[in-house]
Amino acid sequence: MLNDWRMYTDETGTEQNHTAWHEVLKAIAQLDGTTRTLVHAAYGDHVDLVVAGGNQGLVLVQWKEHEPVERHYVLSQDKPAAVMTTLTIEGSEVAFPAAWCVPLEQAIPVCGDILRTCEKGEPNGLTWQPVEM
Repeated sequence: MLNDWRMYTDETGTEQNHTAWHEVLKAIAQLDGTTRTLVHAAYGDHVDLVVAGGNQGLVLVQWKEHEPVERHYVLSQDKPAAVMTTLTIEGSEVAFPAAWCVPLEQAIPVCGDILRTCEKGEPNGLTWQPVEM
């Protein structure tokens, strides 16, 4: 089990070091789209997990790997790419493809697996879309 995550949340506004994976998952589960809209967790310099939003029970889940090369992914549903929706992140409404806004209850088990293993895996019913930076 990986228990040395660095975590930032907009609720606290500070970075916490040496955070257990289940504490990060708890913060993700509490995203509400108003006072809790962002959780950024990093494991060393290897990987980053960012979960944002929470309004209407939807979140944006991003995964970034830094080694051996930098790769960035967004968790996605099977929805038309042209449809957009907004999520509230740190007080601002931000537009995203609706396919990238996944139900929080579907994101929690995916994030739990990531936090325990540092591997994005292949989630059931969702896909990881590579994002070019």
